Amino acid sequence: MALPTRARVLGCPVDVVDMDAAVHRLAELIDARDGSGAAVVVTLNPEMVIRARHEPDFARILDSAALLVPDGVGIVRALRRRGFRDAVRIGGVDLLDAYTPHAVERGDRIVLVGGAGDVAARAAARLRRRHPGLDVIADSGDPNAGTATRVAALRPQLLCVAFGAGRQERFLRDHLRTVGAAAGIGVGGTLDYLAGTARRAPRAVRSAGFEWLWRLALEPRRWRRQLALPQFWWLERREVAR
Repeated sequence: MALPTRARVLGCPVDVVDMDAAVHRLAELIDARDGSGAAVVVTLNPEMVIRARHEPDFARILDSAALLVPDGVGIVRALRRRGFRDAVRIGGVDLLDAYTPHAVERGDRIVLVGGAGDVAARAAARLRRRHPGLDVIADSGDPNAGTATRVAALRPQLLCVAFGAGRQERFLRDHLRTVGAAAGIGVGGTLDYLAGTARRAPRAVRSAGFEWLWRLALEPRRWRRQLALPQFWWLERREVAR
């Protein structure tokens, strides 16, 4: 399969993929197994795009990522306004859920790192129940070299880290080689959903593009982060108009 088409939204790269193409690309990255530890996968949302405009270091991580899936209705709509009419959202939790059956067949080991308390362990336990035979291990470490060294001993093929946008991608950039995983994904709140500690918006709410509002209602403290959304909306439309 050819590499996905890579577009740009406000200077940030994003790959135009559906779920099948994203899963296939992830499998290709893991199959490479070249030991470079360079296959960083990003689930891109509007907040991350705005962050990249203010943090050049973060922008460079996005530019060098092996795969960036459009996670967020704002990114999807931006792609459609740029001529990619069939663009769809690929959420982090959906990508991991779609890949796990392949991981069972292929024998890939997945390691989940991060989250609060025992969230990673609970997420791993639920995944094992849903996908018998899945080789998944949890670690509750912080984004530092000690965690990387400890996780390296687990010999993962796929590393999923949940330290929050920015920190998780920097951890992958700095430590994926140490870990030795073929690919690493920053999964944000995915572990909370998998563990059952956070409620995901109903499908109808997600389809309508109001998952951000659902999350804000459940977690009012998110309001500062979501100030990036109107900024993204304004800047993205200005870019399209130009």
